[in-house]
Parts: sequence; C-alpha cells; structure tokens
Amino acid sequence: MTTAPCRLRAIVDAMPDKPAGMLHYRRGGESAGASYPQCHRDALAVAALLRERGVRPGDRVAIHGDTSYAWVLADLGCLLAGAVSVALYPSAPVTRAIGTAAESGCRLVFTDNPGYVAGFRAAGFEVVFLGEGDAPEGVTASVGDLKSGAAPPVTEARPDGPFTIVSTSGTLAEPKLFAVHSAPLLFTMDRFAELYGIGGSDRLLLYLPLSHLPQRMMLYWGLAAGMDFVLSDPGHFVADTAALSPTLHVAVPKSLQHVHWRAVEQAKRTGGDRAAALRAAFGPSIRAIFVGSAPADPHVLTELLDAGLPVYEVYGTTELGMIGLNRPGGTRPGTVGRPIPWGQVRLAPQTDEILVRTPTPFLYGRLGNGGIAVEERPPGTWWPTGDVGELDPDGYLTVRGRLRDFLALSSGEKVFVRPIEESAVRATGAVHCVLSQTEAPGLGALLFFDPDRPGDAEACGAHLRDLNASLHPWERIRRFALIDGLPSIEQGTVTETMKLRRHKIDEIHGRGAAWQSVRRGPAAASTAPIRGEQT
Repeated sequence: MTTAPCRLRAIVDAMPDKPAGMLHYRRGGESAGASYPQCHRDALAVAALLRERGVRPGDRVAIHGDTSYAWVLADLGCLLAGAVSVALYPSAPVTRAIGTAAESGCRLVFTDNPGYVAGFRAAGFEVVFLGEGDAPEGVTASVGDLKSGAAPPVTEARPDGPFTIVSTSGTLAEPKLFAVHSAPLLFTMDRFAELYGIGGSDRLLLYLPLSHLPQRMMLYWGLAAGMDFVLSDPGHFVADTAALSPTLHVAVPKSLQHVHWRAVEQAKRTGGDRAAALRAAFGPSIRAIFVGSAPADPHVLTELLDAGLPVYEVYGTTELGMIGLNRPGGTRPGTVGRPIPWGQVRLAPQTDEILVRTPTPFLYGRLGNGGIAVEERPPGTWWPTGDVGELDPDGYLTVRGRLRDFLALSSGEKVFVRPIEESAVRATGAVHCVLSQTEAPGLGALLFFDPDRPGDAEACGAHLRDLNASLHPWERIRRFALIDGLPSIEQGTVTETMKLRRHKIDEIHGRGAAWQSVRRGPAAASTAPIRGEQT
C-alpha cells in the first residue's frame, strides 16, 4: 500500500498554466482540438454537473466508452469533484457493465453507447451521455451540451487514497475489481521519462480504450509534463498519425501487425522500399513505439527495428505494474526485455512462474462488501504473476504463457500448449485453437473457425497428422473438434481485451464436443467429456 499523497488533483489544477498543451480529437468525423485551459474549463463543467447530481468526494462514478475527448473530461471531472472513477471496458456486454457498476457502488454512469442507456437506467443508474449527436431518451445530461463558462470553481477534495477502480484480466478466473492509487503510476512514468527520454515536447497517440490503466498512466503524467495528445480510435489512428505526426505510439500486437501489414502491402503495390514504407506508417516524428498486453510477433519487431523504428516490447500486469522492459541500448525481439531497474524478477523453482519484487504495485486494495480491503504486504514480497517465463544468460525475460497454458497429463508430463496451438492454427487455418484433455488419453484440439469460412474436418485431420510428426509423442494432438463460431465476450470465453479464457472455453465448448480422431480421420467421432486436470 502506498502512503504518498495523490498528485492528480494538482496536475489538473495546473492545466490553465500550460496554454501551449493541446488535446487533438475528432468531432463529427472532423479534426478538432482543445487547449489545456479549455480542457480544464470543460472538466470543471463536468465536475459541476456531478456535484449538482449529488456526487460527493469519495463517491464512485462509472465511465463507459471508447477513447474520446468526452471520456477524458468525464475522468478529469471525477478528479475535480473528488469522485473515484470506475473504468468500464467499452466492449463489455451491457449485463457485465451493469454488474461492475453495481458491484462498485456507483449510482451515476457516463456512457457513449446509446444502446446501453436503457439497461443502465433500468438498473437504477443515472446516465450522462458521452457520445455525439442527440442524447438518447432517459439520460440526465450530455457532456457535449455542457457550458464550460458557467462552471464555478471546484473546492471539494477527495480524501487521499485510490482514485480509480479497474478489473483484473479474467484470464485465469472471473475478473476481480481492485482500487488503484496514483503514486505508483506516476512513479513508473518518471522512470519511463528517464529511460526513454520522454518529456513535455512529445505528442502521444492514444487509441486503445482509456479503461486500460497504462493508457491513463501516460495521460496523467503527460498532462503534468505539458505533452500534446492525439485521441484516436482503431479505425482512424493510421490517418491521425499521418495528419498529426505523434512522437509516441502505444500499441498492442494486433494493431502493430495491422500497421505492418498495411505498410508492406503498400510497398508491394507501389514497388517502393519496404523499410521506407514502414517508417512512413509511423510518421516522421516517431521517437518510441511501445507494445504490450500480449506477446508480439518477433519477426514483425525485428523488421521494424531493422527499418530504424524505435519499437520496445514491454511487459507488466494490471495489478503489479511494469515488470520487464526493452529499452534503448537493450532490445531483444522475442523477449520482454530485462526486469525493471527499480525491482527484481525471479522464476519459481517448480513452475517457472514469474515472480516480481516491486516497491510500486498498482494494486492498492480489493473491493469487497462495498468497501476496499487495503492490500498490505511486507516490503520485499515476491508477487506472483500467473505467467510462466524464462531468463536467458543476459538477463532478458521471455514470457512463455500463463500457468493455465500448461496441461498435466495422466502420464506425469506437463505440456506447454501455446506453441502447439499456434502451430495448429497455422496448419489448419483455424482462427483459434485451444488444447484440452478428454477422457480418452492424449490432447484434444478445439478448432474455432469463422462461420463464413468453416473448417473441413478431413483436411484438418490431415494437417494435424502432419503437425504431429514434428512433436514429442506426449505433445501430439490425438483428437479434434470443429467449432463453427468464435469465442466471444458475450459467451464469457474471451476477456474485454480479447484474451482467451481457457476455463470458460473448456466449460462451454469442450464438454460434449464432437471429438474426431486425428489418427483415423473424421469417421471415428466421440463426445468424451473434458477432464479437469489443468494446472
């Protein structure tokens, strides 16, 4: 638990003193912008609305929506009103968003999704609209309609403590809500500034949801430094990069691969230089590209580095913060870099689980019974991550997967399934592959296909037989089942950040699957149930 005071209110209060700082965004599909002083006035109007609606310091307010200027105003308005924000993933189904807001003790919700308003209202929440255009029926107000000039100064201060509530990833179990203090986030960004040379002259591109804690970590620190921001979205960030030339880019592997693919395809069409096309895709001013959240393709990273692009794969968890960093002078594709300079990393002797000793875990306390149970652990605690890793002789850390990515076979061997699943996807053309154990000996593969491009059982069986020839006997896939459809948030089989949830996939798709023998082909089918032997 941190005992440092929360600096965020002071950061927001200082925005009028930084007139050169800008937030660039889109309004009605067109480019728009707000200076720091204007943003501060707009945030004061949101804070005044919250006070008018009875929100008091320490109360909790949910924010649901894609990255936008209005989302930033809602967040800053909560800080100015002394409220604790509850970040809801925009991709969460309405029932889950309602459940999270209720569990957090909110009574007011910001949302940009007109289709969610009725659900929030029926659950008893006041709703403030973040979207553009006419406000849906039933909302209390629309952020876009607030008049910034009418807002009086805000004098309320939130008691020191956590400023936001977020959720765990939910890959190993049901998501859990926990509270976060600002001090570890700002400390981390101070260290980033030292390692990567980040400062107030930078322009940061943000297009991933602001419900992702690292996005807001960079936002708050950047506001303190006077940085410019480009608030974009997955559909426009390429165009916004070309128009506004950010110096800092925060990506996930999927978006990085998309930019790489576009640049490569353009080079093919025009006959241009591939490396030059890659550099142009990130703009002429780029100084650092950070990628995290999931393992990045080392081949893509290598090509970007060879093209002269400063790309750094980093690794951390929502609860513990940063753990491993590739950085200038110390970058190795395929790894997440060396452990953070302000902490230590080791591997658990029996499982190779990554353990981290950090003075600044992001986890402040867990929600329970309407309150926050502060997480107090003695200094020097080794925190488990749930990830399995390797440390090479030079100290570079590789994340092999989650603990649940291992299956314990009845023969006693433990199989690391992720590389086998990736090979099965490449071999069969499936969108996803999840390995499980059935009652019959050996591994079974659940192959998920897009309904518009269904899989062929005979072809899949042949491809898996070829793949098995390259695997150890205990790693071989003995049977498979075709799933006509993809894991989804609505099913609960992927998280809001699109990570597969094995235990839910086993529960929903594995039990009762029409298993077919790889060795004998599709003629031999069974519905043997899943065995619960995962570790």
